[in-house]
Amino acid sequence: MTCNINDLSASQASIAAFCNAKGRVISTLLVFKSHESFYLILPADLLDTVLKKLRMYVLRADAQLHDQTGNLQILGITNISPEFSAPADNFAVGQLPLTTIKLPGAPRHLVLGTSNHIDEFAEVLRSQHDFESGCLDEWRYQDISTALPWFDISQSEQHIPQMLGIDQLGGISFSKGCYTGQEIVARSHYLGKIKRALFVAECGQLTGSTINGCKVLDGISQQNMGCLLTNAVWAGTNRALLVLQIVDGLPKNLILDDDYRTPVAIISDQ
Repeated sequence: MTCNINDLSASQASIAAFCNAKGRVISTLLVFKSHESFYLILPADLLDTVLKKLRMYVLRADAQLHDQTGNLQILGITNISPEFSAPADNFAVGQLPLTTIKLPGAPRHLVLGTSNHIDEFAEVLRSQHDFESGCLDEWRYQDISTALPWFDISQSEQHIPQMLGIDQLGGISFSKGCYTGQEIVARSHYLGKIKRALFVAECGQLTGSTINGCKVLDGISQQNMGCLLTNAVWAGTNRALLVLQIVDGLPKNLILDDDYRTPVAIISDQ
């Protein structure tokens, strides 16, 4: 992992990247510690890939890797009531009494527990605090709005961590021991040769022909400026994360390289 596992505690989680030998991110992860175990939260689409590759590094270490998808559930909460004393700092960990992790940006938390405990807690939120159930698209939209760089298998091993803003989120340690891809990641940091960066953008409704990884073009010169990492539509707005070339002033007429040449508007960069 790009983060320093030794810095994690019962009260502090971290975002991280798991890279290949070329420093390209296989998957982004949210890592937290509980007793003698470490838990990795990652896109389900990349679970098998990450497990297979991580098991290659166990060797003789006293460690075991298990898929806990069937044993634990994750509940996402926005604007939780102050009375719950939820952690307030980014990636801080608390108990509600379930394990609770604060995400960057607006008050949003992930709560982890068994299916029964999650169901019970969700019922308390609905019945006693008037919480309403949302949808996965809404949660993904909020992740994108705060530049959390989750992506699917189509974008695996395509970008180095800095291109995804992992360093800006505190997920890269430049003082820890070796990890896969460290040479590339460190060289990019110390030599300042990051050619692309992460941008939050909005674009028109995408068609079925538009996929993650779709090229982003300069609408005038048709120059390839980067790609669409991921997107989500909620309340009629299509928000996306783009990995774009860093230049002095991005073109004002960005478009997607899809059948409709969908216009793209940059909201912010990292």
